[in-house]
Amino acid sequence: MVFNPTRLKVQLKLAINRLKMLQSKKASLAQHQRREIAHLLEIGKEESARIRVEHIIREDLMSEAMEILELYCDLLLARFGLLEQLKNCDPGIAEAVNTIIYAAPRAEQVKELTAVRDQLVSKYGKDFTLAAMDNVDGVVNPRIVSKLRVETPDAFLVDCYLEEIAKTYHVKWRANGEADEDLASDDGADGGIGEQEADISEKPIKAALLAEPASLQPASPTPPPTKSQESMDLPSIPADKPRRKSRPAGSVPPPPGSLDSTNDKEPLPDFDELTKRFEALKKRK
Repeated sequence: MVFNPTRLKVQLKLAINRLKMLQSKKASLAQHQRREIAHLLEIGKEESARIRVEHIIREDLMSEAMEILELYCDLLLARFGLLEQLKNCDPGIAEAVNTIIYAAPRAEQVKELTAVRDQLVSKYGKDFTLAAMDNVDGVVNPRIVSKLRVETPDAFLVDCYLEEIAKTYHVKWRANGEADEDLASDDGADGGIGEQEADISEKPIKAALLAEPASLQPASPTPPPTKSQESMDLPSIPADKPRRKSRPAGSVPPPPGSLDSTNDKEPLPDFDELTKRFEALKKRK
């Protein structure tokens, strides 16, 4: 095949359009597939969800690789003069040329990219093409190499995808490994049931003692009376001597024979004798 610059330029533009279209298509399809995986997690079909999420991971990696290839096609169009006029590959476009030659057979969905690769092979020869396919000098973009590598996705990456899908669609699901680690960390943080209960039982008691009002606390012992206090104390009254009732100042003492007379021990006269005494007093007057 003879190198045709015009054909190469047209194929580069077509490849850019196809890459954009495929990225948009894969994004919409991945959204629908993520919704289905969330439903599988919700009904408990975890194994089916893991198998389907591996396909989503591969499609996401392919979409990212297509985005990088699209940038390289734009770069070749912007520096097309170096590609057309120079016989050897210029260092300014070496990475883009090597990456497109390496990725075109692995991106079979983009037929325009295969046509671009054929034009680059006819331009730089078979030796250059074989070196690019084997990535001899490591000129191929390492991100393209890792994203187009055919291998089973890592289990950790699968769990991360499933957790993100469950979080997006509000599904209660977590990876078993992380759940166990959370439980272990919770047990370690508790420090044992006995220690936790002891801590809980001691804290309210300490708080109650600190918050106890002064009225509830035991009173301090009263000091012994001093000598001056002892001298001021009144003498005690003997038990056999009756105490007189105190009278208010200015009051007249009751007559003998009244009820208030405590010293008169004679019996009270009866009513007839009092009447006679009252009549005798009237006669004297």
